[in-house]
Amino acid sequence: MPLVNPPAAQLGRINAIVGGRQRRYGVEGFAGPLSIKAVISGSAAWETGDGRYELGPSGCLLLNDGEEYAMEIDALQPVETFCIFFARGFVEDAQQSIESGSAALLDAPPTKEPLIFRERLQFDAGLRALLEAGHRAPDDALFFALAERLVRARAGAAARAARIPALRAGTRAELLRRLDRALELMHANLGRPLPVEEIARTACLSPFHFHRLFAAAYGETPHRYLTRLRMERAAALLRGSELPVADVALRCGFESAGSFTTLFSRHFGVAPARFRRNGEAAAASRALASEA
Repeated sequence: MPLVNPPAAQLGRINAIVGGRQRRYGVEGFAGPLSIKAVISGSAAWETGDGRYELGPSGCLLLNDGEEYAMEIDALQPVETFCIFFARGFVEDAQQSIESGSAALLDAPPTKEPLIFRERLQFDAGLRALLEAGHRAPDDALFFALAERLVRARAGAAARAARIPALRAGTRAELLRRLDRALELMHANLGRPLPVEEIARTACLSPFHFHRLFAAAYGETPHRYLTRLRMERAAALLRGSELPVADVALRCGFESAGSFTTLFSRHFGVAPARFRRNGEAAAASRALASEA
């Protein structure tokens, strides 16, 4: 069984779960190992040097090893959080195991360089399902499953970055670093309008150059990427909370419920309210099946 709520000094030495139910709680200037933040009920906020991330019972947030952050809960009703802290080297070992053959692993030294994740907000339903299952019945297998899922997600991001059109490896690395800044800004600001000029400035690129590089690396324009991310967040909020559709729209950076509903319907083929009802019906069917 994994350790639950160990002393802070042990985080990074072991795989651990940290969670609780509180109405008011705060952490300032903490820098731990690679971790996954999730909220089971209510809402909480994490703030890093990149921005403020507000989480409800949908999606999750990745924070990198050694990254300093603050966390705040201030609510009328208890907020339940569920956070995974990986032992240092654990996810790196998973990467080495997945990407190398068995023969190569026999002689390969352990990877010491920590993995960095730039796509912070994750709305993958499979990842969320693992976290919810771990919350109900935590065991050591949870960490292995989560590590493998993170490694495969990061490999997809690395494959996209390899499409950056640059001949020299050093140039490609610098352009990737600038696009990473843009990704961090986008993931940290889903709740407000974000013009491409502002994103490009963060990446220290002209709007045209940024637009071209981003589209080459990610296979979609910055606007489409940001819209898709907002749609994924909206879908997760509709599945995992009782927020009115208008509130979901505002939290996902839309100024009106009407424009949000139009775009959501175009993206998913169904209006937000019906999407929520369909999700509730599916959840009820699963519950009945589990009781049979």
